[in-house]
Amino acid sequence: MNRPAGYLIRAKDGLHGVRGMFFDYVLAENGVFIEAEGPFFAARVPVAKGEVRGLAPLEPELVLRHGLIPQHLFDQGMDSMLVDPRIEQYVAVLFRGDYELYVPEQEAGVASTRYIVADDTVLDLHSHGSGGAWFSPTDDKDELGLKIFGVVGHLNGRPQVKLRVGIYGYHHPVSWDEVFAGSLEGVDDLLDEDTSIAEASDDELFGVFAHHLRKIRGLWRR
Repeated sequence: MNRPAGYLIRAKDGLHGVRGMFFDYVLAENGVFIEAEGPFFAARVPVAKGEVRGLAPLEPELVLRHGLIPQHLFDQGMDSMLVDPRIEQYVAVLFRGDYELYVPEQEAGVASTRYIVADDTVLDLHSHGSGGAWFSPTDDKDELGLKIFGVVGHLNGRPQVKLRVGIYGYHHPVSWDEVFAGSLEGVDDLLDEDTSIAEASDDELFGVFAHHLRKIRGLWRR
């Protein structure tokens, strides 16, 4: 009997359980993960952290079936958004025998934009105009498919970008160079800032906290 979801256990001698048609939950030493594979990529993202002794660990993963997306498509998407950096805009990368940029007609404003999503979309990318690159609660509710999602911000200054892979409502951040081939120039990848704190040791984390605390106290004394 085919089931939409599979439930697996990552033991030290391999996977045990029955896979589902669309996605699988996997219990591992370091928590629960969800895995899925579509026509454009396969991915694994964490659902909940935990410790289950005796099992084998897993790590998040993203593998694009047709290779990394060429840098020039990201550059073209940024050029399209920078035509009017005051408003929110949307572009996408599709795969139709090859990667291509998709810029639909849209009703764009300073806080939202409306557009039609194309079939064969690999990456959704929208802008926040002059605001920062961050995923809003509205993005979390809308971005429920099996896709790569991105947001760019600070288009009136030095632009910044944030990317994540989504598996049916579960999201995990990914770096620009996990998605694109080439080099990111003139744009800051905010994942670098996230991981510098997330992967820091306790001593390093305290040092980051103390640094910001000193800055706050210094500003307060002014």
